[in-house]
Amino acid sequence: MKEFRSIQYIAQLMGGNEIWEPLWGLKTKLTEIESCLLQSSPLRRLHFIHHNGCSYINTQHVATRLQHTLGVFSLVAYYCPYWFELRIAALLHDIGHSPFSHVLEQLEGIDHHKRTHELLYSTELSDILTKYNFDPSIILDLIEGNITSPLRNKDNIIHLDHLDSWVRSAQITGLITSPNQLLSKIRIESNYISTDFETAELLLQFIISEAKFHCSEANIGPNVILKHLVSELIEQNVVTVESLSEMTDSILEFLLINCEQTKEEMNRLLYRPHEIQVTQIKRNVPSNAHLFVLNKLYLSEPLITKGVGAVNALTSYSKLEQLSSLLGSYFVYWNE
Repeated sequence: MKEFRSIQYIAQLMGGNEIWEPLWGLKTKLTEIESCLLQSSPLRRLHFIHHNGCSYINTQHVATRLQHTLGVFSLVAYYCPYWFELRIAALLHDIGHSPFSHVLEQLEGIDHHKRTHELLYSTELSDILTKYNFDPSIILDLIEGNITSPLRNKDNIIHLDHLDSWVRSAQITGLITSPNQLLSKIRIESNYISTDFETAELLLQFIISEAKFHCSEANIGPNVILKHLVSELIEQNVVTVESLSEMTDSILEFLLINCEQTKEEMNRLLYRPHEIQVTQIKRNVPSNAHLFVLNKLYLSEPLITKGVGAVNALTSYSKLEQLSSLLGSYFVYWNE
């Protein structure tokens, strides 16, 4: 019998000593600990969590949290190849997300920051980190931005985590066709990422586009309905807040489709999302409408390389300031 020879497939997510990231066109050689982490359950679970929540049912935003994570990791490895703590932080920065990413964050008791802390110190991950002499507390500080790095900062300056999200969306919406053209335009400056004036304008357009997506009917409508249905599951004691943190999107969808109290509306959500209405005008809104309060948008500003120009001189900067008008109360209901 002829012996089977294993073929290393370029787009596989684990099992090799390097990983290919298709959005950025980067191939990264993995360290031993990075290969171990990619096989861990907290990281694997992210492949079954939609990056943009329930909006995947009626948009092209179908990327998973793991795809985004690998995009961020590839960028960190590209710009900071020997900052191994930061590479690990990039791999683990999203492990605390509940099903459908940020959608359930408004339910009491769900906090992805707290869950990230719990998982970092869980037996599975802490054993891996300890084996390779990495301190979980340093990894956590890098994830939370307590240590300023290209991965994250607390200074409202664009970082690699947001950059991957915004460019991922920009490719979907046609604002950019070849994201890897940005790689040579970005540099590291005092642990921040900076760029030239022209590229900063492009990034600002991505930020504005992403904010408008988050405020769109296509995003708000399905996510608000889903959150309502999950709260029904909690009320019916089908799930608990604690059990939710370990679930994937598909497990939660299965429960929603099979629970007597939620199955009809869940099927409507999946197959007739066009019937969802979203408005900021309270007049004539039905009494059973769901109130959603949007009080935050991710509006970090690009850092322009010193001496090139000021960020407020960018053409689109005034549009950035106008986005605050999108904040406020939204009413979501079914068109009967």
